[in-house]
Amino acid sequence: MDIFSASKDADFIPGHLSHAEVERLSRSFLFADLNPSTLSLALASCQCLRLPEKKDVYRRGDAGDEMCIVLSGGVKVSTLSEDGKEIIFDLLTEGDFFGELSLIDSKPRTATVTTLVPSVLVILERDFLMSFMEENPATAIRLLHILAHRLRAVDTFLEEVLFFDSETRLAKRVMALKDIYGKAVGNAAQIEIKVSQQDIANLVGITRESVNKHLKKWERAGIVSLQQGRLTICNFPLLQELASEVGDLNLMKR
Repeated sequence: MDIFSASKDADFIPGHLSHAEVERLSRSFLFADLNPSTLSLALASCQCLRLPEKKDVYRRGDAGDEMCIVLSGGVKVSTLSEDGKEIIFDLLTEGDFFGELSLIDSKPRTATVTTLVPSVLVILERDFLMSFMEENPATAIRLLHILAHRLRAVDTFLEEVLFFDSETRLAKRVMALKDIYGKAVGNAAQIEIKVSQQDIANLVGITRESVNKHLKKWERAGIVSLQQGRLTICNFPLLQELASEVGDLNLMKR
């Protein structure tokens, strides 16, 4: 398996997932129609992969016939231009999955996937998943739903790059981060996942300097707070106003 060979220093856990882990997976969108006992039986032969932060799961161009579900932690899906500039396509967290394209068409990976924090991944091989979806067609329909969402997300990203300024695009991404990773702290929301300003810049498609300039401006206006590398949103209406040029276009929202 290419995922295993690409992560030589990883900790491989064969065999059963715990009841608590299966319960968490059963709450993910992909498996929402299945009861935990059915899911536990189906996943009994699957393996888990534990990785430290900033570890590549696989790289663009690798061969592969598996997809992964994020059991805990988070990953970024990215690629590099010829001059070494990174573009982040998506940030994925618990319950999200990746690697489905190579699993379906047997072609090389289209992006590099890297852990943002220590993460546990469940590995689903092609033969297993195809058989599983034949027996559970609702899961196949949910997979198609997410693929359609991701195609729409690409259209949205291209539209934003072509038509909107850097501050509007940044506001949209910060709102998306709040929706997915925000933890309520009083009347504010702190972004829990570890994402650097460079990561945000690569996600938006602007420079790190632009991200820093806009965040500092927002901090002075009381929209956000930056402390110890953590981003906290303090004024939702003002941030929403900055992001509302084209309504509710949200690249990462499931």
